[in-house]
Amino acid sequence: MKNIKTLLIVALCMTAVCTYAQQLSKGVSKELAAQRKTNISNVIYDLTFNIPANQKENISGKNVITFDLKEKADVVLDFQGKFNGTCYVITKKGKKERRKAVIATYHNEHIVIPNKLLVPGTNRVELSFTSLDKALNRHQDYMYTLFVPDNARSCFPCFDQPDLRARFVTTMKAPTGWKAMTSDPCCPLPTYLYSFVAGNFQEKIDTRDGRPMRALYRETDPDKVKQLDKVFDEAAAALRWMEGYTGIANPFSKEYGLVILPGYQFGGMEHPGAIQLSDRRIFLDKNATQEELLSRTELIAHETAHLWFGDLVSLKWFEDVWAKEVFANFMAAKITRRQYRGIDHDLNFIKTLQARAIAIDRTDGTHPIAQELGNLNCASLLYDNIIYDKAPVMMRMLENMMDAPTMQKGLQAYLADNAYSNASWDDLIEALDKVAPNVNVRQFSDVWVKQKGLPTIVTTYRDGQLIINQIDPYGRGLCWRQKFEVKLIYELGNTRSVTVNMQQPSVSIKVGTRPDYIIPNADGRGYGIFTVDDEYAQKLPKRLITTRNDLQRYCLLQIIHENYLMGKIPPSHLGELYRFMMKEKNPLIMSTGVDHMFKISTDMPMSSRKTLELCMMDLLRENKTKECRQYILQKLSANAVSPEVLDNIQKMFDAHNDPAFNEHDYMNMAYRLAIVRPAQREEILSKERARLTTQDLRDEFDYVSRACDPSAEVRTKVFNSLLKPE
Repeated sequence: MKNIKTLLIVALCMTAVCTYAQQLSKGVSKELAAQRKTNISNVIYDLTFNIPANQKENISGKNVITFDLKEKADVVLDFQGKFNGTCYVITKKGKKERRKAVIATYHNEHIVIPNKLLVPGTNRVELSFTSLDKALNRHQDYMYTLFVPDNARSCFPCFDQPDLRARFVTTMKAPTGWKAMTSDPCCPLPTYLYSFVAGNFQEKIDTRDGRPMRALYRETDPDKVKQLDKVFDEAAAALRWMEGYTGIANPFSKEYGLVILPGYQFGGMEHPGAIQLSDRRIFLDKNATQEELLSRTELIAHETAHLWFGDLVSLKWFEDVWAKEVFANFMAAKITRRQYRGIDHDLNFIKTLQARAIAIDRTDGTHPIAQELGNLNCASLLYDNIIYDKAPVMMRMLENMMDAPTMQKGLQAYLADNAYSNASWDDLIEALDKVAPNVNVRQFSDVWVKQKGLPTIVTTYRDGQLIINQIDPYGRGLCWRQKFEVKLIYELGNTRSVTVNMQQPSVSIKVGTRPDYIIPNADGRGYGIFTVDDEYAQKLPKRLITTRNDLQRYCLLQIIHENYLMGKIPPSHLGELYRFMMKEKNPLIMSTGVDHMFKISTDMPMSSRKTLELCMMDLLRENKTKECRQYILQKLSANAVSPEVLDNIQKMFDAHNDPAFNEHDYMNMAYRLAIVRPAQREEILSKERARLTTQDLRDEFDYVSRACDPSAEVRTKVFNSLLKPE
């Protein structure tokens, strides 16, 4: 009878667990995360990974998870891989340990461990598992993990939510001779910041400011490898600047570790102690442009800034992912300003951040910077130019309103109060509001952060008044508070700059005599679609060549393009743009001008587009600056349709000796020529593949060139294959 009762109790317990498991949805819901956060703390993952040399064999492992329970309850782990159903629960009573095998329920990517063997206080659970390849990024002789935003659970059982930080102890059983790197084991991290890397890497170890630095890489070109000295210098400079700005020493004690990876899917990822970076962004060619050099510095600064904003203080929930990215880009712009003193950094900020943000924000597909997220399995959909680029623009606006020292004071308090923990955007707003109570930070955030879109800002002259109206494209009556400059130009050469403080939807400023030209947002500080009356709009292109100030010239170029997109300036302004590009020397402005020319060309009938492409070839003879030549040739080789231009590209591709091109440029040429000349596709692709000097380049080329097949059916199969998790 006693045995029957025991079996009945076990059956009832298992039924209750199954019912609970069946209520769990795939992914990690906000509700599940909140439940776990209130009851679970002090998490440690002691992980062992068995990494076979053959990438077709599965990676397996063991995870011993230590955690504290506030109250006795079922424990839900997240896992997408293979699990045999058995785990061991280890509890301690006095000095005695108890180890019990448990058949856990596995349902909808969750392992549910019944509470009957768990206790309030410290518990340990041991599980063996087989990982999915989804986030392992495995190659023939190396692999790296990338768990952001919610992919740690594809590799090992865990609490895969950002606000359950844990310490990670990692043991890797990898092939002999492989080098490895893991995230800093000394400090608690969210699962998305944990990483391990292993493989046939080269290694460089050095010190800067007494701090050990280590890089793993696969590059073999000795001239490129020498650039690691510069990379370490820039990382050290970024660390010094961040320590000075935040008042907090580097929050992670481990060496500053870098893994530089071929074919990396992002620019970088901020795992503390094992920052991952794209080799194409780090190892630059001898003919690297100013933009590429700036971009490398910004990337290193961005990932370094994350050690404070994102790693030291992490987000509570992934709907605030932008709140870590905003500071990484915002701080990177400040750090880069210190390292490149000969660059117009205001111009670079507008070009690299503001212009990209507006390109998305002006469309019907835009969204607020802050978005809601019900389940982490949708977190990857949050990433775009709004969170990376509009958010820093917003932060610069807020800094201008607060003043820089006051914002710095608020950010220092925010970091100190939330160190090695998690915080939300609203927590940050509270910190800033305390140091600047008169700025109405919350009201600013409600419009700039929590509402979608951007204003159309119309500047009009009427009876001695400059009238500036802000129009909300969605009819909500919002006002984006901001400051910017309007430049008034008169035929006799007189100019006047008017500062507009837009604190309400309409502003009138007395200016007197009617100007001949009105250039809105001449200093680029404003954010929106800036336009003027049609008469003034159509005169704007004439000012391009005569505008001497680089920043003002770039801002004017952007305003002309926005008004072209609105239909207020006809395509015929291309003539003024062409004359402008013949003489332009600033590479930041030049690349934008070339982009605008290509945009106009795609709006033209095919016959006109072919003519324009020939004009662009002529431009190479008129403007002989290195960056102009590189940028136009790169654009043409990726987009050309004109037979004459394609013939020229074919000649350059066959010769393979133009110093303006690197090997990736020739790879892009091969893709383009293979697409537009399908009869020669195999010959072109074979010729380029034979030139590639490393297996990593060949792997990349093989991966991409599949999409050059003339058969729509084959291309469909290629793109459908990308839907597979691996």
